[in-house]
Amino acid sequence: MFPELHETFILRELIALERHGVNFHIYSLQFPRDPITIDEAINLSRDKTTYASLFSVTTFLAFFKTLFRHPLRTLSAIGKVIFWGRDRPKEVLKNLAVLPLTLHFYDVGKQHGVTHWHGHWANIPTTACWYLSTIHNVTWSAAIHGEDIFTKNRFLAKKLDDNQFSVVCSGYFCNHLQTQLGLEKPADVHLNYHGLDPRVTDRAPDRKFNHRANDAPLKLLSIGRLVPTKGHDVLIEACAQLRDQGVPFTLQIVGSGPIESDLRALITKCDLEALIELRGGMAFADVLNTLEAADVFCLAPRMIPGQPPDGIPNVIAEAMALRVPVVSTAVSAIPELVEDGVSGLLVPTDDVDAFAAALKRLADQPEFAMQLSEAAASKVGHRFDQNRNIEELLGLFKQYVPGKVLP
Repeated sequence: MFPELHETFILRELIALERHGVNFHIYSLQFPRDPITIDEAINLSRDKTTYASLFSVTTFLAFFKTLFRHPLRTLSAIGKVIFWGRDRPKEVLKNLAVLPLTLHFYDVGKQHGVTHWHGHWANIPTTACWYLSTIHNVTWSAAIHGEDIFTKNRFLAKKLDDNQFSVVCSGYFCNHLQTQLGLEKPADVHLNYHGLDPRVTDRAPDRKFNHRANDAPLKLLSIGRLVPTKGHDVLIEACAQLRDQGVPFTLQIVGSGPIESDLRALITKCDLEALIELRGGMAFADVLNTLEAADVFCLAPRMIPGQPPDGIPNVIAEAMALRVPVVSTAVSAIPELVEDGVSGLLVPTDDVDAFAAALKRLADQPEFAMQLSEAAASKVGHRFDQNRNIEELLGLFKQYVPGKVLP
């Protein structure tokens, strides 16, 4: 789906590709769920994005036309989806359901002059690209962001073996795909970090560490969807310990999600209503202003089986770029960016005592907090440089599909 409110990194990639002269079109397998508020997303959705209903006269006509012209290839693709996906029957149904829409998009893509297809996410979008390769013999590549890669998934391995190459947004995910899926071509899976939003990089050079007055409360900030994997409950309970230890603080939690009422109940249970505020969702410009006013950014992600894992949350990189010290958990790909004691503080997952101790350490040692923030800004500025990462991606297109993406 394009655009997706929580996937702004894809929007940034598209803007950077456009800036580098790539002529692309977007084929959204779903209509947007949320109002489109970002100007660049509005322009791309209006000028470069094709939308269509999953089931319609148009999509069924595309299916039956293809079935008539390429009966063996079409039926073979359907059979392979069922065979390779037999360990995930619900996913088989989703993969079959998207076939008519995919074939319609192929017809539209021919009119647009599309020469190569690129699917974001490991599930349905890569299936759509795989269909086009299997039935119409087109080249395709994948961008994997963590969805559905940590559970048994034979069809994903089949798809990645059949494509030209894949990029992955963290070394943690990249290593998993290369070593745990039994791929025939693990060397064709490449690490390609997301770039920072230009609105962050524009601010970063002028940002200084916030020097807090000795008697001022520590201004804590957490940003993330209100879902169990973000660990907001750990942060709230850690704040209760800070209060009991006499550390003055305030906490703002920015985000919305299904467990908001649970978190409010926990705040009430801990008697923290006067110190913790749930701010709801925010426009990105307001998020940046709130980040710059914070003394510490804190997020306590955890891995939960069956739920999409965090890779490197964008907000952690954004906080680091803006010289806001970070406390987080040593989970997933976060240690690739936050080196404990060097560019931030990391604690074990679900360890309330350790999280509270890390926050208190930064409250008690402002010079150490400033040291962390400077090292963090330097590290993230190099690793999340948008231009460098886009040039890496374009280099892969040139290597694997020369002449199809760039002249």
